[in-house]
Amino acid sequence: MVLTSADWLGVLEPRLVEPLFDPETVRRLRRLAMTLPGECQGTLETRLAQGAAAVDLSLRLRTAEEARELAARLPSTQGFLLRWAERALVPVRSTWLEFDLDRETGGDRPPAPVVCAKLPRETDPGWLAGTLLPALQGRPLPAGQRARILACLAGLPPQAGLLYVFSLRARGSDAIRLEIFGLQPAAMLGYLRSQAPETVPAVEEVATIFEGVERLHLSFDVTDAILPRIGIEGSFPRRPAREPRWEILCERLVRRRLCSPEKKDAVLAWPGYDTFWTAPERWPIAEMGPRGICIRLLSHVKVVCVPDREPEAKAYLVFGPLDLSSAGDTASSAASRSAFST
Repeated sequence: MVLTSADWLGVLEPRLVEPLFDPETVRRLRRLAMTLPGECQGTLETRLAQGAAAVDLSLRLRTAEEARELAARLPSTQGFLLRWAERALVPVRSTWLEFDLDRETGGDRPPAPVVCAKLPRETDPGWLAGTLLPALQGRPLPAGQRARILACLAGLPPQAGLLYVFSLRARGSDAIRLEIFGLQPAAMLGYLRSQAPETVPAVEEVATIFEGVERLHLSFDVTDAILPRIGIEGSFPRRPAREPRWEILCERLVRRRLCSPEKKDAVLAWPGYDTFWTAPERWPIAEMGPRGICIRLLSHVKVVCVPDREPEAKAYLVFGPLDLSSAGDTASSAASRSAFST
């Protein structure tokens, strides 16, 4: 028997319920997850506004074997995954694939994913623009886009760095998403004033939500200009049961009407784990035997800002096999940065 991501969703069945998940969304998640390997951790991206039911599924790849397996099923990303598996893109630490459920094909092959590469802190900008991003995009960068990306990186304050880059080709966009870490809310606004001042008014409205939050990330999309969509996300190393600031952060979202009270409670209750002994009737015994742990982590919370639109809040819920070799390396937006330990 072959272990799939759907096996872990089966273990989680009692938690895949309203208000975060409706039955139709769960059915589509399972159908997609049946095409994805169960050795990888996944993340469920859930919308927090009242009534919003859309959920997307991301998968983290850490090994060449995982990349080769997915390359055979994903023609649109095959070239990049095989190059990474063959160590032609050595600085890339891990890769995330994000599958948008609204682009589900309904067949036995998953839809083309958004691809995200995790980078070390010191990444050479020339290598990034000349090697990695062309590999992600499947072609060299246009001169204007390359220049804009390099200008964005050159303008970063000393305490900030680039952590993730995304190709958005799967969504019909030529933009590259940059995700920056190391900036507090005030510094994010200062950076945006220097790079994309037209985005600042929308971001100012939500930046204060993240005051006192750790592990802050700023994301934006770049063509030959910075596009209007700006994301801010944050998290804490400890689980909500040991970290009261999770409750404070989520309550701020509730007060701003970006999150329903019921969804806040469900998100904070997500972390934990299951084993064969806690869920024997749902455990993939044929594939796993009685061994293993299926974890549940609250990775991070994100707010997306677009001018002249209401901000959108999301939570990222990690699930799947425990991987002690990478605690702290689970990523976002792909991405989980919560540790399993307290």
